[in-house]
Amino acid sequence: MANDCTRFLHTFYMGVYQLVDDPSSDSIISWSKSNKSFVIWNPEELFRRKLLSKFYINKLSHFISELDDCGFVRIKESQHLEFGHKEYFVRGQPELLKTMLVKTVLGRMKRRSKEKRAKAEVHKRMKDLLIK
Repeated sequence: MANDCTRFLHTFYMGVYQLVDDPSSDSIISWSKSNKSFVIWNPEELFRRKLLSKFYINKLSHFISELDDCGFVRIKESQHLEFGHKEYFVRGQPELLKTMLVKTVLGRMKRRSKEKRAKAEVHKRMKDLLIK
């Protein structure tokens, strides 16, 4: 399961990086001026020409949800659909994607572990209430 997640994230991160880094797509999606985020200039074209073939995603909203799930954040100050990552999605530095991958996987593992502990605690308290 962890390997499937890791493979998916690696493929997704590389796919997004390559898509943003492709100069032939600049009218649709490109790096921002800071080179630490990317801007979706033409959401309809991105969906029609890129998302279906590259990611097998059938709705732009699913792509945006996937970005969110994978650690990207929407840049609120932007007038466009702009997304970035705290520190690991940088133009010209694709090697940082490995660190981004590790941080995301570790974060997900920690959240799941925390959720399991909380669920076990609730179960224990319910059991204690029923016994008394």
